[in-house]
Amino acid sequence: MKTEESEQLHVLLNGLNITVRPISPEDNPQIAEVIRNSFIENKIDHLEGVSLHDPALTQLSSAYTSEKSAYWVATLNGKVVGGVGVAQLLGADEKYCEMQKLYLDKSVLGIGLGRYLIDLSVQKARAFGYKYCYLETLKELSSAVSLYEQFGFEHIEGSLGNTGHGSCEICMLKTL
Repeated sequence: MKTEESEQLHVLLNGLNITVRPISPEDNPQIAEVIRNSFIENKIDHLEGVSLHDPALTQLSSAYTSEKSAYWVATLNGKVVGGVGVAQLLGADEKYCEMQKLYLDKSVLGIGLGRYLIDLSVQKARAFGYKYCYLETLKELSSAVSLYEQFGFEHIEGSLGNTGHGSCEICMLKTL
C-alpha cells in the first residue's frame, strides 16, 4: 500500500469540517456523480473529448495505482463533495505530471476547497518528484482558470502529452 493511502486530512473551511483523503473503491460512484453534475451545471455536458467521457470515470480508484499518482476525495458529513488527482502526463517526459479531474459539488463552491485541493495536488506532485505540472480546462470554467493562474500556472500554446481531451482549449503549465 502506498503511503499516501493512509493519509487523512481534516480542514475547516468556512465553518465546514472537510475531510480530504485518498480515494477508495467505495467513493467511485459518488465522485463520478460530482463530475457528471459539474458538467451539467456548467452546461458543458454536450462536449466530446473531455474527462466526462473518460473510460475510467466510474472506476477512478483503479486509475491511480501507480507509484507516482494519487487521487484525493473531499468529504463533508461522509458524502464526497469533490476531488483532484495527480498522475504522470501520458505521452510526455517523466518530469511532467498532470493535475486531473478537479471537480467540486456546487454545495461547496466558494469556501476555498478548490484552492485547498490545488495546493495539495501541487505539493504531492513535488513530493512525487515531478518538475512540471500540466492541466487542461475549458473557457467555460473561467473561475477555475483564474484560480490556476493564482497558483502560478501559465497559459501555453497547444497541448502536451496525450490526454485524449481534444475539446479542452486551455492548456496550462506550472514549474514545480
